[in-house]
Amino acid sequence: MNSRPNRGFTLIELLAVISIMGVLIAIGVPSFRTFVAGRAVTGHVSEIASAMRLARAEAIKRGAPVTLCRTTEPDSDEPSCSSGDWTTGWVIFVDRGTQGQFNAETDQVVQVHGPVTNSGGITRSGSASITFLPSGVATGAAGSFTFLPTLPEGDANFARLRRVVCVNFVGSTRMSTTGTCS
Repeated sequence: MNSRPNRGFTLIELLAVISIMGVLIAIGVPSFRTFVAGRAVTGHVSEIASAMRLARAEAIKRGAPVTLCRTTEPDSDEPSCSSGDWTTGWVIFVDRGTQGQFNAETDQVVQVHGPVTNSGGITRSGSASITFLPSGVATGAAGSFTFLPTLPEGDANFARLRRVVCVNFVGSTRMSTTGTCS
């Protein structure tokens, strides 16, 4: 007789643990995916709101108009403003020339934000740029930003995770979970 006790797992015990882990993973992965998508949307909302606060503060501090606009060329020495999906990035610049358009000869870049990852899209209704005047008041601000999760549109959580940031005429923001700013 063998006097040493057996060490390790039997095949049946191993299969039972693997089965239980499989069930837990099958239940947990969809919830985790939804959690990650929701956190990404929240992060993107925070990034745009921070960019707007920075642009306003810089306009007041510098005593000159400061513009926030979407750009498709965040790595360029002369980023240009354009309309469309804001996931390509945005630029904040002291706008001493043509309001709402970057001009390398007269304007100074304050901050450039590169492409946004893990996003289903960021769109803006209203004008393509927001310019803060030295008084802190915004021109071209009225409108909204819509933040979409990375989930498919048919997913039950898609509408719940979508966020709309409403921007009023003076540049103040508020978040709406209903999908509208009214």
